[in-house]
Amino acid sequence: MTATAAEIRTLLARAYVADPLLTWVFQDDEDRLEATAAWLGVSVERHLEVGEVEHVREDGELAAVALWRRPGTVLAGPPGQLPTAGGLLQAIVGADRAADIAAGFAAAPRLPDDVPAAYLHFLAVAPDAQGRGLGGRLLDRVVARTRADGVLLRLDTTNPANLPFYRAHGLVVRAEERLGPTGPRIWRLETDVAR
Repeated sequence: MTATAAEIRTLLARAYVADPLLTWVFQDDEDRLEATAAWLGVSVERHLEVGEVEHVREDGELAAVALWRRPGTVLAGPPGQLPTAGGLLQAIVGADRAADIAAGFAAAPRLPDDVPAAYLHFLAVAPDAQGRGLGGRLLDRVVARTRADGVLLRLDTTNPANLPFYRAHGLVVRAEERLGPTGPRIWRLETDVAR
């Protein structure tokens, strides 16, 4: 059974509600869960159309999900398709706050793109399913697929607690930066070799 957009955006919101990035973007604790689901839902829909989705179900419920894209895959929707992530963010937090967030993202570390790399956009496990190895299982699956394609896998995290997990699965930190003057730190990781 495939995972639906509604299932995925709900799982992502519940898993990321306390993530440093989302607490920075959506500062209102009461609205963060709904705002996160709506904002990330735009990316979820695009991944379901053109990206790669790996998931695990337990007792029929979506328990873990990984959304990633192969090199050269463009996630931007067709011109005129609404909502856009930027437009939705502005509608939720206002124009000034959205501009501050965009400026923070502009400070994110960049790595040379002369080597083809896949990108893991989201890896999340439902809060009640965490600690059972589901995230590691999905990450290993994505790493194996990218290695079979002969490309690196890259990802970003703003949660320092995730770094040991990613290192244990063969990723190394390549860059670190702060997302603007008020944003969280962000780490860019990638697999050590494409093999």
